[in-house]
Amino acid sequence: MKYDLTKKITKGARRTLDAFFNSMLELLSNKSFEEITVNELCQQSNYPRATFYNYFDDKYDLLNYCLYVLAKQIHLEEYKNLDPEESLYIFFDRMYDLITARQDMIQHILKFNSGENLLLSHFRIYMNIQMREIFCQCQCKDRYKIPYEIVAEHYCNTILLILEWSFLKKNSCSKIQAHEYLKYLLRSL
Repeated sequence: MKYDLTKKITKGARRTLDAFFNSMLELLSNKSFEEITVNELCQQSNYPRATFYNYFDDKYDLLNYCLYVLAKQIHLEEYKNLDPEESLYIFFDRMYDLITARQDMIQHILKFNSGENLLLSHFRIYMNIQMREIFCQCQCKDRYKIPYEIVAEHYCNTILLILEWSFLKKNSCSKIQAHEYLKYLLRSL
């Protein structure tokens, strides 16, 4: 991301970032990501294009920021020192809760961004990278009989599979039931 999120964020920068974040979510509720333009994002957020480009390289950069904000809401940074299996179950539970809490907004976004479009593909890639980072931080690579990278990929794909099945494919599934599905699919490791 163009804006350095590692430094302390001023109140003004926070307002600007929040405005662009909210504008992206609002526009995604009304049209596909592919159709959204930087001009629309600026108009929706009441900031000029120059301000947008002070913070983001393009709309993809803003999308990465939006995913970063969502990852912060489930406190991904807390998982890095936990056992990878434990952290991925916590990750799954928090993702499930976040999706449940924002279900109306997500349904509006999916109305215009369903299927195999760029937005969902970008989301999968971003979350997969985040989950793999959790695995790479742990010190238990010797526990598995197969290459560690395959285990990490399997865990990531399984979590996303159950979340997509539960929410994107609109299968009625409680959190407890989804958690049981996850345990069943991951028990071979």
